Amino acid sequence: MANKLGIGRIAKYAAALGLAQKTGIDLPQEVSGIMPSEEWKLRNFRQKWFAGETISVGIGQGAVAVTPVQLIRAFAAVSTGGHMVVPHVADPAGLPPSYLEVNHLAEVKQVPIDPNGWNTITDAMSRVLLVEGTAHGAYIPGIEIAGKTGSAQVVSLATRAKHQNNEDLAQNGWFVGFTPRRNPDVVVCALFQGGEHGRLAARLATQVIKAYVDKQRRQPTKVVEKPSNEGKTEIGALWTAPDEDGDNSRLQGGRFVFEMPKRPLPLAVAAPGLH
Repeated sequence: MANKLGIGRIAKYAAALGLAQKTGIDLPQEVSGIMPSEEWKLRNFRQKWFAGETISVGIGQGAVAVTPVQLIRAFAAVSTGGHMVVPHVADPAGLPPSYLEVNHLAEVKQVPIDPNGWNTITDAMSRVLLVEGTAHGAYIPGIEIAGKTGSAQVVSLATRAKHQNNEDLAQNGWFVGFTPRRNPDVVVCALFQGGEHGRLAARLATQVIKAYVDKQRRQPTKVVEKPSNEGKTEIGALWTAPDEDGDNSRLQGGRFVFEMPKRPLPLAVAAPGLH
């Protein structure tokens, strides 16, 4: 798939979803990361791009370098139909307006994502924790969690082969998970240094999600008091009526509110007209 898309299209959408650029989070020393492309390689190495490199980038490896905050933001955008916000540590309402303007911490943008693609991606990610997925060991009954596993090379495979017993060179495990699969309430990213596989990072992330969901479910349900309709009765009705062509299959509906007498009527002791 990566080969069919081409590095140009991959880099375009990766950039649109905030990779290889600072998110604007209110933390010091944020880095941009790297999203390779033909232009990037020519500018930095004065070399042409090879098709084999696209395959590595397609699975998030090669020269790709991202931060956990970037991935959270990208996944949040994909799972909300392209809605991208600036992540915050502090409540923006408590920051001076001048600080927000200078650091662009209040920017919100919409990335155009085809609805069919959005649905396909989030549906697929909801199967990652099922039996056929790469993180089935992190499945939690009763909670729908969607996500993606990944592993990141610290050094090249050739270098690692020379130092097989060096644990510092073990791959890092990644997992980004969220619930529910569309328009989620929470998104969690876990980077397990030396964890080798994303499925192990998934076990960490899903426990955080579980703690969040359990806390939400323990919250008392807020009862919203409806305005009093004393003296009124509401009736809903469905009916069919023929149109100009005589078609009587069109269903119509309505809602009616009737004013009722404030004083109760006397109870009937016999059917009307009988004594």
